[in-house]
Amino acid sequence: MKTFLLVCFSLFSLHAQSIQTLITQSLQKHPSLNTIKYRLSAMDERIASSRNWSNPELILNVNDIQFPDISDRSLEPMQYQAINYKQRFPWFGKIDAKETYLRAQKDVILHSYDIAKVKLAEEIRVTSYTILEIKERLRIVKQYEKLTHQNIVLYDSYISTDSKSHSNSMSAELLLSRLHIRNERYKAVLKSQEAKLAYLVQRKNVSVSDKFRMIKPKSLSYYLSNLQRNPAFKQTLSQSHLATANKEMKALEVNPDPFVQVGYFNREAFEDFASISVGFAMPIFGTEASETEAARKDALAAQSASLDYRFALESQIRIGYAAMKEAYNIYRIIHNDSLPKLQHMFELNEASIQSGEDLFTYTSLLEQKLNLDEERTVAKAAYLKSRAKLKSLIGEI
Repeated sequence: MKTFLLVCFSLFSLHAQSIQTLITQSLQKHPSLNTIKYRLSAMDERIASSRNWSNPELILNVNDIQFPDISDRSLEPMQYQAINYKQRFPWFGKIDAKETYLRAQKDVILHSYDIAKVKLAEEIRVTSYTILEIKERLRIVKQYEKLTHQNIVLYDSYISTDSKSHSNSMSAELLLSRLHIRNERYKAVLKSQEAKLAYLVQRKNVSVSDKFRMIKPKSLSYYLSNLQRNPAFKQTLSQSHLATANKEMKALEVNPDPFVQVGYFNREAFEDFASISVGFAMPIFGTEASETEAARKDALAAQSASLDYRFALESQIRIGYAAMKEAYNIYRIIHNDSLPKLQHMFELNEASIQSGEDLFTYTSLLEQKLNLDEERTVAKAAYLKSRAKLKSLIGEI
């Protein structure tokens, strides 16, 4: 039997994985990330072709068709067949500006990829901590169910000698009933969170091997000094660069692209000849200038948005850190102060409890201890979740 249990434990240990391992595996295959990868690959194709000129135009022409005899092409010198080749030449700097604009577009998408990775890592951490929290609650409830059941047996043994013991027994049975209800609720929440984690890591029957324990918090200055690593903040900077690149590209549009057209003209009864034409569009209506001004204002708006996001991010870090410290301090108060005092109360009443004189007090203390144990578990989970969100705010995966 011992060997069998060891084998089962070994198999469970092999199947259970750390939160960081689950994050690493999920980042490699989650379909939401693959979507952005394909978009990045598409941008690579656009950048590769950005330095190409516009396609040339090939024009075939048959001139002066005489309706009395459309097949006779020798009636006059104006009758000819021609082929023309037209090529537009980009104005100096336009190709470089277009490539810069596309690379800025790719940077925005790349940061959205980083945002998705950080968000996925955060969701895996928070869900994993929720699962560990619920399992801890189930363990606590099971422990108190056992103690309460023992109390009921103890109460029943005093019913024949103590008229209050029956009332105490009923009180303990009500507590046991409430514990059963909690147990069922926690089991339902656990199943839903395990299903969520299975989606996040793209694998069924996932088990977390991390211990549900407190970790010493880092300082607020650590998080504030690393806020520039936040991928969403980086994306706002890239969007500002994109707007600037668009402004520079629009500014070059004021200069029209020249074109050259050459043609060869064939005549049946007369000599062939060639022609060459040079031209460009005339920006006389001011559309390009208006677009340039609009792009300039868009660039200013993007710069302001980036600055505003930085201030908002700093505020989020301060708020998140306050929530984390609150949970950390509540945990310490319960763990270092409340629970030891309650344990001391148990010790003070131990003699009367064992003699059956104060079983009602014991039930009351037991319920208080249960509530404190659960509050401590809630505080621990809140601390770990807040810590996970702070990691996301500074771009940690």
